[in-house]
Amino acid sequence: MTRSRSLLLPLWLSLLTVAGCFGLQNKSPHLSTEQSSDAHDQITQISVINSLMLGQYDGTVAFETFLKAGNFGLGTLDRLDGELIVLDGKGYQAKGDGSVTLVSRDNRIPFAVITPFETDGEFPCPAADSLHALEDMLDRAIEHPNNFVAVRVEAKLASITIRSVQGQTRPYRPLSETVKSQSVWTHNNLSGTFVGIRSPAWVGGLTVPGYHWHFLSSDKAIGGHVLACDIRTGDVRYDICGEWNILLEQSEEFNRTAVGNDLRDEVRKVESLREE
Repeated sequence: MTRSRSLLLPLWLSLLTVAGCFGLQNKSPHLSTEQSSDAHDQITQISVINSLMLGQYDGTVAFETFLKAGNFGLGTLDRLDGELIVLDGKGYQAKGDGSVTLVSRDNRIPFAVITPFETDGEFPCPAADSLHALEDMLDRAIEHPNNFVAVRVEAKLASITIRSVQGQTRPYRPLSETVKSQSVWTHNNLSGTFVGIRSPAWVGGLTVPGYHWHFLSSDKAIGGHVLACDIRTGDVRYDICGEWNILLEQSEEFNRTAVGNDLRDEVRKVESLREE
């Protein structure tokens, strides 16, 4: 079987499901939002964060297949080529040169999360002069610390600092090394949308605990991974998710990678690059 065919066939993927945050259960390997009677509460994830941390940057799932699982999410693209932002069912690639383009249907995903966003609650977003202040406010307002939460913030900003990375070439370096050469930009006086996923503390090496934010400006010209922000005003919408699906490769390369290692310190180092 050729690589291109294998990436389109779900037989190359295993599906791990944590339903209602209570236990593991074997599921069909097909990427489908019909695996649950309450499909809008699903978070679907491609691969695990430890795989990305160790330099597994080759995409495994075509973007058009990924979109079957939702319309709101974030991640990265084949070869770690920029930041992925999924908003209202469209994919945007925030590249390392600062440009933003639509994601092609056949672009492949090495790591990302997505959900069919359906609002469970909403409230005005007060002024927040840092990312830390924003997250503290959201924690107090939303609660549900043991669930995944998708968070959408439509905001007017005094400033925002974002990052992205250029596509990588083999041999791939670990993510903690790759982000040292990231591109960083600060933009002032703009509006746009924060696309956020908050993961509970118990996720370990499967995904990043806490908040993961990407941003897309209202004119779709500016985007990236959020490092810092100063919000003047905005509106928050959130979706509490009770089912977590993880799609795993069955390739030899994936199974040679020590994804079971404790990489929490490395993950924290990557996250500590925020400019609080």
